[in-house]
Amino acid sequence: MDVVATPPSRRITGQTAAYFLCFALVGVLSTMLGPSLLTLSEVTGSPLGSLGLLFTVDSFGSVCGSLLAGWLLNRFATHLQAVAGLVGITVLLLVLPTLTTPTALLPAWWALGLCKTFLIVTVNTLLIRERAGNVGPSMNVADFFLGLGSLVMPVVIAQSLRGTGHLQWAYWSAAVLSVVLIIWMLRMLPGPTVGADDKPRGGSGGKRVVAAVAAMLFVYVGAEISFSGWLPAYVHGRGIASSAADAAYFASLFWIAVTVGRLVWLPPAHRYPPQRLLLAAFAGCVLSLALVLGAGTATPLVVAGTVGFGLCMAPIFPSAFTLLDQEVTVTGRVSAVCLCTASVGAMFFPPVVGHLVVT
Repeated sequence: MDVVATPPSRRITGQTAAYFLCFALVGVLSTMLGPSLLTLSEVTGSPLGSLGLLFTVDSFGSVCGSLLAGWLLNRFATHLQAVAGLVGITVLLLVLPTLTTPTALLPAWWALGLCKTFLIVTVNTLLIRERAGNVGPSMNVADFFLGLGSLVMPVVIAQSLRGTGHLQWAYWSAAVLSVVLIIWMLRMLPGPTVGADDKPRGGSGGKRVVAAVAAMLFVYVGAEISFSGWLPAYVHGRGIASSAADAAYFASLFWIAVTVGRLVWLPPAHRYPPQRLLLAAFAGCVLSLALVLGAGTATPLVVAGTVGFGLCMAPIFPSAFTLLDQEVTVTGRVSAVCLCTASVGAMFFPPVVGHLVVT
């Protein structure tokens, strides 16, 4: 008997709120590395360029986490699966600021990549299945929380660096949110069930849609992680920002634009099909990126391009999953395939971009 097949509306609301906060936590984790990179270089005594490998191991961990989460869905309580990811995240957030060698940082960031994507695949699939048929608004809200977490963390890191010169308080603050979510999820066991082995509807057409969305997310996540991750080093290296703390604010500016963009794009999302939104967003991204790269040391132009890029990136993730939900049954396996491909993009692009930034 499925104990959550017809849950009270209060329980559904509690579940949805917990999922949104999980998205916020993943946003926090996704923007930790870029603003931390200059400090990690000082702590470890390693060249900045060599630490770009952390982006790769983080993304490889994400690939492993997405595959593992999709395979495990429904093999035990889904909320217990989310708790497992949260426990791993908590432990790593407590340990990471104490590590002082690249050989220790590499496996730790790999594990963090695994745990955060393990969590996001789980809650993303649960949210889509919970709101099946009307997933668009919920995905936009979820991604608003993702962006909110992403813009807050660079500011927290900057304040931690200004106050103590270290990363501990920033990372440990994120660990507090993770502990709160562990307690919350444990109070809502076992969690909804997900048909992890369902076949996508639409036959070969459905498979093509899954492939197209996966390819789109490959480029999107790779570009997002590369831009936000290397932007602090880029503006610092060109003298636009005078310190690591000041450079971290540029990453936060990008995530502010992404978060505001999620709200700005809500009315068009209700009016236009996701295909049109995606075309408009990609065109805006290309123009904004060209502005940043062509601005040289002109701070206003770099700021304008950063804001424009964030605004135009905002609708891509929710629109992609809205399109996916319209065409296929979003199972744990489908969600895992798309997010795994996205993680490969996050693994592929940052080292390439980092090489261009530091040379």
